[in-house]
Amino acid sequence: MQRRCVDGAILSISAGAVHVAASGSHHDLGVLGILLAVAGVGQLALGAFVLDRPEPRRMRAVAVFNCIAVLAWAVSRTIGLPLQGAAGAIQSPGVQDVTAAVLGAGAVVVALGAPRRSPGERALTARSPVLAVFGLVLVGIAAPHHHDTVEQAVPILEAGHLSDRLPPDEGIALLGLSARAPMPGSTPDNHSHDGHHGTGFSEPRPARALNRAELSAFEQQWSRAVLAAEALATADDAIAAGYTQASTEALGVGSHWVKWSFVDMPFDPAKPSMLLFKETRHDQPPELVGFSYYVASPDEPAGFAGPNDIWHRHHGMCFVDGWLRSENVALRGDCPDTWIDGRDLWMLHAWTASGWSNSRGLFADMNPSLCGRRPLTPDILSCDPAGL
Repeated sequence: MQRRCVDGAILSISAGAVHVAASGSHHDLGVLGILLAVAGVGQLALGAFVLDRPEPRRMRAVAVFNCIAVLAWAVSRTIGLPLQGAAGAIQSPGVQDVTAAVLGAGAVVVALGAPRRSPGERALTARSPVLAVFGLVLVGIAAPHHHDTVEQAVPILEAGHLSDRLPPDEGIALLGLSARAPMPGSTPDNHSHDGHHGTGFSEPRPARALNRAELSAFEQQWSRAVLAAEALATADDAIAAGYTQASTEALGVGSHWVKWSFVDMPFDPAKPSMLLFKETRHDQPPELVGFSYYVASPDEPAGFAGPNDIWHRHHGMCFVDGWLRSENVALRGDCPDTWIDGRDLWMLHAWTASGWSNSRGLFADMNPSLCGRRPLTPDILSCDPAGL
């Protein structure tokens, strides 16, 4: 019995060591990281408590605590813990958490009185299981744990506040985009988009010549886009069509006016999800400079015919009352209102408006004409100080 108590204590201490290590990789999930640390410290302390005096009464405490920890792990990987934000989302299993669960379950089994080996089975000395446990601990502590793909879907009523600024159907569409999970297979970029500020724009790339079939299809698509741009040339036109301003003006891009109900629809050249407006001419009303298509797809979507589209993604966008507050917000719980993951939402700028041709290309991510490069304008206020 004493030997069984010692074995259970070692398993509990081992599970605790892995949990403490895992709490560091979950620090950005707030309360979940705290719970992992509490579980780890509890398993360590109870294991030491039993080692100090190996007796059944103390082992029962080890069994109860480890049983709770294992059950909490199972719930977090199946239906999600009853916690707010990403901490309560369904977690994806990894090496660390599976190792800790196995060790914790072993502690429960041993503590509850697993049968001891018969004399004929003791040829494998205590050294073998100890080495096995030690190996599991090393693997669990050293294993990296990533939760970039944590499921952060929520019910639509918990996705944010219905904005008073937006038409009711558009406000509901925005909440729907926030509540939904990214499409299966969606992955983050290997870099984070900077949201069109500073010098973070991509380098211009030469357009590839289109073959006859591609050119015919492209000309039809582009003609539809240009006609749509003529019908949406002013802010009044945009409002009448259901678009609402969602951002202030960004140098090189303009301000974004969004029709959220178009975001989850297939690509249509004549139905952009966003309009780009020039806002800074104080003596004139806002002027349309181009379109921004925003399409849901796990991979880069098909847009205009040919290979010249330049799609990009914005991750972790936080909206407050329908206005973009910030992006690159990793977790839903860090946004006070409406958060959009963005892993499966692809954006394409198209400079369709008359008078706003782009020297960098039809689909460039920025337009030098919108960079503020004017006489007496300091370079620091221009997104294109080289004058490209």
